[in-house]
Amino acid sequence: MHHDTVTLAAGVGGQILGSVTVAGLAGAATLAFIAGLRGSDKIKIDNKVKALVWGAMIGQLWIAAGGTLADIASGVEDISDGVFGGSELLGSAPGQGGVCLILFVIAYAFRWKRMVPPAMCGLALGIGMADAGGLWGIAANVFKILLGTVATKVM
Repeated sequence: MHHDTVTLAAGVGGQILGSVTVAGLAGAATLAFIAGLRGSDKIKIDNKVKALVWGAMIGQLWIAAGGTLADIASGVEDISDGVFGGSELLGSAPGQGGVCLILFVIAYAFRWKRMVPPAMCGLALGIGMADAGGLWGIAANVFKILLGTVATKVM
């Protein structure tokens, strides 16, 4: 698994929040993600599109944060690759782009009463996007650029 780590020496937040690193942002966003899935009165993750987007965003933040969060992301990617990427299940390996497509279809195509399954598919999708290449890799790079832009504008 190859992931670039976004490093922000001064952090995000500047005068408003003080120093907030990408790891701090990832931690706060992860807590907001969990709260939204559990039914927060302020954070609404109440449909599969929001769950998918939030999950993908959190996965990308975990990778950008590096350290333990990136290690957790690596474990999540290993699980999704093990389930969908192995040749045992589909007859031949679908490739990382195929794994991302499978995760997207699972999250988006089915009707879900609870948003946890599409959120977890989104999380695994967000983590695997950079390695998949193609449109998935472009989306991951756009997120990384936006994160860097936000960090430099806020500092």
